[in-house]
Amino acid sequence: MDVKSAFLNGYLNKEVYVEQPKWFIDPSFPNHVYKLKKALYGLKQAPRAWYERLTQFVVNQGYIKGGTDKTLFVKDDDGRLMITHIYVDDIVFGGMSSKIVQHFV
Repeated sequence: MDVKSAFLNGYLNKEVYVEQPKWFIDPSFPNHVYKLKKALYGLKQAPRAWYERLTQFVVNQGYIKGGTDKTLFVKDDDGRLMITHIYVDDIVFGGMSSKIVQHFV
C-alpha cells in the first residue's frame, strides 16, 4: 500500500518557518515568512512526523512495535497473527489464522 498524502499528515514537534515561494510573494508583506502548522512534502522533518503519527495510531490499534526493527509491527489477536511493515510511505500487511500458524509450528 502506498500512502499518497503521507507527508501531509504529520505533526511538527518544533516551530518551522518557510520563506514565501518566489511565485507567491504577498505584495503587502514581501519580507514575511510562514509558520507551518503541519508538515509539507519536501520538508526534512516530514518523514519523521509522518512515522511518529502513524506509529502512534498502529500501537493504539494493539500492535507491538519491533524491538530491533522499529518499522515492524506485530499483533496477535486470539491466534490471528497480523504483521505490518512500514517503509517511509509504503505499508505491507500480512496475516495468518491460528490454524495455519499451528500447521507450521
